[in-house]
Amino acid sequence: MDSARLNRAEKASSVVLVAFGAFIAWYSWHYLKLGMMIMPGAGFLPFCIGMILAVLGAAWYARTLLAPAAPRKALETGEAGGAAAGAESARSVILSRLLPGVLLVVLYAWLFEKAGYIVSTVLFMVGWQKLVEREEWVKTAIVAVTSAAFMYVLFARLLRVSLPSGSWWS
Repeated sequence: MDSARLNRAEKASSVVLVAFGAFIAWYSWHYLKLGMMIMPGAGFLPFCIGMILAVLGAAWYARTLLAPAAPRKALETGEAGGAAAGAESARSVILSRLLPGVLLVVLYAWLFEKAGYIVSTVLFMVGWQKLVEREEWVKTAIVAVTSAAFMYVLFARLLRVSLPSGSWWS
């Protein structure tokens, strides 16, 4: 994929992100109750997330405008990988990282109620670290256990959200 097409794709993606974030913020503002910071309503968090997405999309768009494009000559001679290598690389990334990532998210959603929050989250994080990020076992174990424990403390203890304990264990 040449740099001009890549730059256009990044610009289009960033515009879509801005539009999506703006839509979420607009919908939350008009149809959900925002509430206040000390007593947020149902639309408060989606509004904040929509605004953050819109700002990140705008920053991404600005970065694509300011970033220097790769020289066309380097792409043609193969110094920066070439178009064929770029297409093969994109296909390789999709097959080796995106597909396992999507499958892990689907599996996590399926396991969430059945195995419970802690087991499904640890398994998801182990799978993500090994299949997508390709990390070593020590780092994988540390990230999986600490992230699941941190999110459990945050949601179950601090925010008092009822997390599933798993129907397999009941």
